[in-house]
Amino acid sequence: MKPITLTMQAFGSYGKKTLIDFRKTKQNLFLVTGDTGAGKTTIFDAIVFALYGEASSGSNRKDGAELQSQYVDFDVEPFVELVFSEAEGGEDQLYTVRRIPRHLRPAKRKGAKDQFISESLSLIMPDGSEYPQKEADAKLQDIVGLTKNQFMQVAMIAQGEFMELLRAKSDDKKIIFRKLFGTGLFQKLVEELGNRRKEKLENIARIRTACQTEAGHVKVPGYFENREELSDLQQRIIGSDRMNVADMENFLNLLKNLTLQISGKQQEEQEVYDLLTADRDKKIKALTEGQTIAISFKQLEDAGNSLKECESSKQIIENSLKLISDINKAYDIKAGFIRFRDQQILVADTEQKLKEQEERLPALSEAEQKKAAIESEMQKVAVSETGSYAKVHDRVNKSLELFSKIKKAESDLKEATLKLSEYEKKSLAASETLKVYEQKEAEWRKLEEQLSDTPEKTAVWNAKNKELTDLGTEYASAKDSYAAVKNQEKLFAKAKDNYINAKEKYNQHNADYIAKQNSFLDAQAGFIAREKLKPGLPCPVCGSLDHPSPCHLSDEHKELTRELIDDLSKENDRLRNAYEQAAAAAKTADGLLTEKKQRSDDDLQKLLQKIRALLPELPDDTDIKAAMTKLNEWKTAFTKEGYELKEKDIALKNVKSQLKDVDIKKPELKKQAELALEQLSQQKSSLAGVKQALESLVCQKDYESADAAESALKEAKQKKDNAEKALNDAKTEAQKAKAEKEGSAALITRYSKELPSQKDELNIRKEKYESLLSVNKLSEDEWKSITESHPQEEVAVLQQKIDSYNHKKTSAEAAISTARAAIGDKEKPDLEALTQQVNEAESKWKTSQEVLNTLKDEFNANKSAYDALNPKMEERADVMTEFNRIDSLYNRLAGKVSGARMDIETFVQRYYLQRILYAANLRFSDMSAGQFELRMVEDEQAGEGKNRGLDLMVYSTVTGKVREVRTLSGGESFMAALSLALGMADQIQETSAAINLDVMFIDEGFGSLDDHSRDQAIKVLQQMASGSKLIGIISHVTELKQEIEDQLIVTKKEDGSHVTWQIS
Repeated sequence: MKPITLTMQAFGSYGKKTLIDFRKTKQNLFLVTGDTGAGKTTIFDAIVFALYGEASSGSNRKDGAELQSQYVDFDVEPFVELVFSEAEGGEDQLYTVRRIPRHLRPAKRKGAKDQFISESLSLIMPDGSEYPQKEADAKLQDIVGLTKNQFMQVAMIAQGEFMELLRAKSDDKKIIFRKLFGTGLFQKLVEELGNRRKEKLENIARIRTACQTEAGHVKVPGYFENREELSDLQQRIIGSDRMNVADMENFLNLLKNLTLQISGKQQEEQEVYDLLTADRDKKIKALTEGQTIAISFKQLEDAGNSLKECESSKQIIENSLKLISDINKAYDIKAGFIRFRDQQILVADTEQKLKEQEERLPALSEAEQKKAAIESEMQKVAVSETGSYAKVHDRVNKSLELFSKIKKAESDLKEATLKLSEYEKKSLAASETLKVYEQKEAEWRKLEEQLSDTPEKTAVWNAKNKELTDLGTEYASAKDSYAAVKNQEKLFAKAKDNYINAKEKYNQHNADYIAKQNSFLDAQAGFIAREKLKPGLPCPVCGSLDHPSPCHLSDEHKELTRELIDDLSKENDRLRNAYEQAAAAAKTADGLLTEKKQRSDDDLQKLLQKIRALLPELPDDTDIKAAMTKLNEWKTAFTKEGYELKEKDIALKNVKSQLKDVDIKKPELKKQAELALEQLSQQKSSLAGVKQALESLVCQKDYESADAAESALKEAKQKKDNAEKALNDAKTEAQKAKAEKEGSAALITRYSKELPSQKDELNIRKEKYESLLSVNKLSEDEWKSITESHPQEEVAVLQQKIDSYNHKKTSAEAAISTARAAIGDKEKPDLEALTQQVNEAESKWKTSQEVLNTLKDEFNANKSAYDALNPKMEERADVMTEFNRIDSLYNRLAGKVSGARMDIETFVQRYYLQRILYAANLRFSDMSAGQFELRMVEDEQAGEGKNRGLDLMVYSTVTGKVREVRTLSGGESFMAALSLALGMADQIQETSAAINLDVMFIDEGFGSLDDHSRDQAIKVLQQMASGSKLIGIISHVTELKQEIEDQLIVTKKEDGSHVTWQIS
C-alpha cells in the first residue's frame, strides 16, 4: 500500500479543498514541516481516517463532527479522498477511497434546526466500479491487510504513541502479531482444546447431576438394618459438588442389598394379600345375593298395592270408554251435516248468479253496437289527418334543408370576410417586413465596414497579453526570490545571534575552565611539595635542604577535584563544538543570503526588462517600484481595451453572420410579399361568389324562418296524434263492450249447465246425513249438545288415562309373577349383618394392599436407581480418562501450568519476534552507535508468574547488562521504537505476500535525539527510502530542514491550513 494523492476539504484545520500529490517528491524520504498547530499531523489523521474512519491518535480519538473544519461555513461538505496503490500480481493497482465524516449541515429553511449528516464511504476499485458501501470498510482492511491498531504500529507512528508497541505487554503484542503473521491457528487450537475440556467438564457435571438425581429417588425404609449408613451416603452424594467414587460404590452395594431384602418382603406380603382377597370376594358375593332377594320381596309388596289401586278406579275407566264412543259418533254426524249445509249454500249461490247474468245481457248487446259505430267514425277522421300531416311534413323538410343551406352560405360569407381581412393584414405585414429587412441590411453593411480592422487589433492585443502573462510569471518568481531573501535575512540574523551567544558562552566558560584548571594544577603542585617537604630533606623540585616558605593552599581551591576539572573540560568541549557549529551555520546562512540576494537581483532585472519591452516610453532611470506602478496603470487600460475588442469581435461575427443570410432571406421575403398580394386578390373574388349564392337561396323560402316551418310541422303532427289517440280510445271501448257481452253469455251457459248436478249432489248429501243420525241413534239436538260440551281433543285425553290404567294393571300382575318366581321358598335376608361382614373383610384387604404397594414402590424406585447408577459409574470412568488427557494438553498449550505461563501462540510468535529484532537491531545499532541491542526475555523467565514471552529487554554493550526497555531515555526509546517498526515492516514484507506496505509516516520524536543520533536515524531512513518505500517525517525540528531536501511545507492562515512542496 502506497499513497498517491490525498485530497482534503473542510477537514480539521484544512478549510478549502487541498490536494497533496505524493508523486511530486523526487526522493522517497520527505519532511512535513511547519509551525506548531499548522496542520502537519492532520495530514497523518486524514490518511488514517480515509482508510479506517478514525483519526490517527489512539489516546485522543476523533471522528465524526469533531473533524469538521471551523475555517469554512458548515454548508461546505467535509471529505477526505485518498488514492493509493496496492501491488497485485506484480502490478500496481489504484484504489480511490472517499470518506465523508459525520458532520453538521445548516438547516435550509429559516427557523429549522441544523441536521447531522451520517458518515458515508465510497471505494472505487481498479476497474472503475464502486464497491458496495456496507462492505467497503471490511474490503479496505482486507486490501491493506491490517487493522487500524496494527497499521499504527508499523506504518503510521503517531505523535506521543510511537513507544506503545515497544513497551506493550506480551498479551497486547500477541494480538498485533496474530494478524500480521497468521498465528491465529494456534489460538484456535487452544480455544478448541478449551472447548473440548469444557465439554468434558460439562459431561462430568451432567453425570454427577444424573447420579445425584437418581440417588435422590432412593427410598430407605425403617426396617433396613443399614438404614443410617445408606441415608448418610445418600445425603453426602446429593449435597456434594464433586463426586466421591468410594461413597458411590458403597452406596451401590448397600442399595443392592436393600433391593434384595425388599423383594423378599414383597413375596411374603403378596401371599397374605391373595388370601384376604379371596375372603373379601366371598363375602361380597353373599351380600350381593341377599340384596337381590330383598329387592324381589320389595317388588312383590309394591305390585300388590298397585293392583288394589287399579280395582278402585275400574268404574271410572268404564264410563270413560262410553263417553269416547259418544263423542266419536257425534263428530262423525257433524261432518256429514257440514257437507250437506255447504252444498245447500252452493246451489243457492249458482241460482242467484244465473238470474243476474240473464238480466244484464240485453243492455250489454246494445252498448256493443254503439261503441262499434263510434270506432268507424274515428277511423275516417284519423285517415284524413294523417294525409294532411304527410303533405306538411314534406314541405317543412324541404324548407329546413333550404334554411340549412342559407345558414351555411351566411357562415361562408362571414369566414370569407374574415379571411379577406387576414390576407389584407398579411400582405401589408410582408411588405413592411421586406422594407425593414432592407434597412437592416444597409445598417449591417455599414457596421461591417466600421469593424473590419478588429481582427488585426485583437491579434496585436493577444500578443501583448501573452507578454503580460509571461511578465506575471517573472513577477511571481521575483516576489518569491525577494521573500526568500527576507526569510534568509531572518535566518542569518538568528544564526548570527546564535553564533554570538555560543561564542560568549564558550569564551566565558573557557576562561573559567582555564583559571580553575591552573588553580587545580597549582594546588596539586603545592600539595605535593607540602607533603614531601621535611626539614633536612631535599626538595623534590629544587633539591634545597631549607624550606623557608612552603606552599599554603587557599580555601577557595580546596573544593577543586579531578572529577570537577574533567566535567568542566567536557562541558568546555561541548560549548566549543556548539560555538564552531554555530559559526559554520552562520557562515552557511550568510552564503545562502548572498546567493539569494543575487538571485533576487537577477529576477528583478529580468522583470524590469520585460516591463520595458511592454512600455518602451518608460525612462531608463525608472526603478522597479515606479515601473510596477506604470505597469498597473497600463494594465488597467489594456484590460479595458481587451474587453472592448472582444465585444467588437463578437459584433463583427454577428454582422457577418447576418449578412451571410441576406442573399437567401431577402428573396424569400419578396416572394412572401408577392404571394400575400395574390392570395388577397383571390379572396376578394371568392367573397363575391358567396354573396351571390346567398341571395339566390333567400328567394326560394316558403316560410319566414326555420322556426315557423317547424311550428307548422308541430301543429300538423299534433292534429294527427289527437286523431290517432281518439281512434285508439274508441277501439278500446268497443273491444271492452264486446268482451263484457260475450262474458255474460258464457256465464249464463255455464251456470245453466252446473245447476242440475249441484242439486243432485245436494240430495245425496241430505240422504247421507239422515243415515248417520239413524245408524248412531242420535238426534240432531243430541249430537249438537255433545259436540258443544266435549271438544274432539278430549277423546285423546280419556284414551291416555285408559291406556295408563291398563299398563299399570298389567305391570303389577307381571311383577307379582316375577317376584314369586325369584323368591321361591327363600326367607327374607338380614342385609345389615351381611354388610358388616363385607366391611370388615374390605378393611383387612386394603391394609394388606397398602403394605404391598409400598413395598412395590420401594422396590421399583430403588431397582430403577440402581440400574441407572451402575452404568453411569462406568461412563464417568471413560469420561474422566479423556478429560485428564485433554486437561493436561490444554494447560500446557494455554500456559496454565505454574512456572510455564507462556502459551503456544506466544512461543510461535517468538520466532517471528526474533527475526523482527534481528532486522530492528541492524538499525538500532547504527542509530545508537553500537551501544544498544533489543532482546527478548529469556526462555527461563518468559513463563514465570505470567506470560512475558514477547516482553522486550535492552542489552547495553557498554555495561554488558540487560535491563528493562522502559529504562531507556526519551531519545533512546524513540530510536528503539523506530527500529522495531522498521524491523516489523521488513518481516511483514518477507512473510506475507498479501501485505505490501510501501509507506511509513513518523510524527515527531526527533526532537529528543542529539545531533549524532539524529544524523544516524536519518541515514537509516534514507537507506530504506532508496527502494520503493515512501517515508514521511512530520517534525518542526529546524536541523531536519538542512538534512532532508524534499519538504512539504504546512502553513496556517486565517482561512485554515495550506501546503506547498519544496523539492530539491
